[in-house]
Amino acid sequence: MKRFVLALVILAVIVAAGATETVYIDKVFGELNDRLSALEVAIKSPEDDALDEVAELTDWWEKKRKGLEMFTYSPDMRAFSVALAETEGSLECGDDMNALSKCQSLITMANNIHCVLDFNVADII
Repeated sequence: MKRFVLALVILAVIVAAGATETVYIDKVFGELNDRLSALEVAIKSPEDDALDEVAELTDWWEKKRKGLEMFTYSPDMRAFSVALAETEGSLECGDDMNALSKCQSLITMANNIHCVLDFNVADII
């Protein structure tokens, strides 16, 4: 009977950890999508300083990426950091069209990374 209770406790811990991970990932990538949309608007608008926006996004992402990598891993998360740096470089050079193109790539990459890290029934099968 003790083994059965212990097995139930371990199962409950695993399920709780998985649910917490899923909620955290959804929260991080929801905020990331909002920030990427704000960056896209800033790049399109000549009045906004998109360079400050991308620098702030980069700092935020690096903190979140380190937290995510403590319990999950995807090489695409590091590639996302590189793409952010490329976007910042384009903005520093004044190439807004290239920066906008990179921003669209960042949006797609964020959605792909979210799908990879998120819980899917297909992962079980």
